[in-house]
Amino acid sequence: MSKNKMESLFWGSSSVDLKITLFLLSVSLVVSLIVLVAARRKFLAVVTFSILGNISFLLNIGSGMFRVYHILWLKYFSVFLWPILNILLIIHYARTKPKK
Repeated sequence: MSKNKMESLFWGSSSVDLKITLFLLSVSLVVSLIVLVAARRKFLAVVTFSILGNISFLLNIGSGMFRVYHILWLKYFSVFLWPILNILLIIHYARTKPKK
């Protein structure tokens, strides 16, 4: 395997990276649903899913998955915009009093 190919693959192959990302997104969804049921706060569940979903993509940010599947826009969104949106969501949640 060439050096360039080794650098572009984080977990071994793009398909494995995609499967791991989808698995982590599924876990994020389950955790946010648990938060929704336990806390009964929709906005908290959305914030939880957003943060965990962003982490799911950031874990594979060095892989070639984004290039191979032609989703480079998602890579840049995950690195530059999504964290800002998460910060704004957290600030909004902290400023508003959660309804009981």
